[in-house]
Amino acid sequence: MLLGSVLSAGFGFGLSPAAAVALEEWPIERWAGDERAPAPGVSPPAALARTTPSRPWKLCTVYPHLKDSYWLAVNYGMAEEARALGLELRVLEAAGYENLGYQRERVANCIADETSDAVLVGTVSFAGLNDLLAPYLARRPVLALVNDIDSTVVTGKVGVPWYQLGWKAGRWLAERHPAGAPQVHVAWLPGPQGAGWVSFIDRGFRAAIAGSAVHIAAVRSGDTGRAIQRRLVEEVLDAHPEIDYLVGNAPMAEVAIAELRRRGLEDKVAIVSSYVTPGVYSGLLRGRILVAVSDFPVLQGRMAVRQALRALEGLALEPYIGPRVELVDAERLKQYPIDWMLPPAGFVPVYEVRPGQR
Repeated sequence: MLLGSVLSAGFGFGLSPAAAVALEEWPIERWAGDERAPAPGVSPPAALARTTPSRPWKLCTVYPHLKDSYWLAVNYGMAEEARALGLELRVLEAAGYENLGYQRERVANCIADETSDAVLVGTVSFAGLNDLLAPYLARRPVLALVNDIDSTVVTGKVGVPWYQLGWKAGRWLAERHPAGAPQVHVAWLPGPQGAGWVSFIDRGFRAAIAGSAVHIAAVRSGDTGRAIQRRLVEEVLDAHPEIDYLVGNAPMAEVAIAELRRRGLEDKVAIVSSYVTPGVYSGLLRGRILVAVSDFPVLQGRMAVRQALRALEGLALEPYIGPRVELVDAERLKQYPIDWMLPPAGFVPVYEVRPGQR
């Protein structure tokens, strides 16, 4: 059930104003833990209408990194929305999920900047920033961005439960191969071992396939760099010739296309991705990737800026809000503007936006 939505008219995703008005509404959900939030009864539906700022507030944002297209999409959404609203945006990155210490330095930098009015954090650790954020929260808003974090140290969260990304992919497999059907063998490559988001995806995937004919024959963990994922795919295919599906992170899905073609296995082994990148998007359209799950990272970036502005203007905030999580294939991709999922071709990271700047 769609619990709420908001018009995307009024800013263009690179389109003319007239074209922007014609776009669909944003697919917004209230979330609670791993699932959709319970129906709110008589409460009004979730809403995220554009707010006119009373002044050009400054937002300081810290990402885990900007080395893949997922966080580039978030960055694109935030930069575009900040420009549209006339806000200032400063962006820092933490050099990867394994670098909590460096992210702490980046967050401390934002906190120490007295010109910043709010901090937005895509954390690399659920509770690893608590001692920094708790005192700051007493003075100014803190928004969680994409990755889950201890709710006691944030004003609100913008994102989706990563559990849902794993569950959606697993559910598709379980429905395709239900209990009693011939067993199928899956290689499961969720992402970096120890990364919080991977543990959520893993739990969701395993819960969804429980009791089905889907058997996890191999598990490989590793950084989402393409070279590492290519090596893991090679290892799995060498060790497990019985594999029917390669399932997991988007860079794995991207490199698997070429590796399966090289081995002549395109028609024997299928690919399922737990999220969408430009390579996955292309693979879906060409039929080389069967399905993927989208959490619309560009929209998450836009929503985060709007929520930060609402907090700064003293308006009511949804505690945990984000896009719907959708399973997409070549046909279902056509239902959603590409600008909800991906930055434009050639987009490079934006580290600073100033009011009036294009």
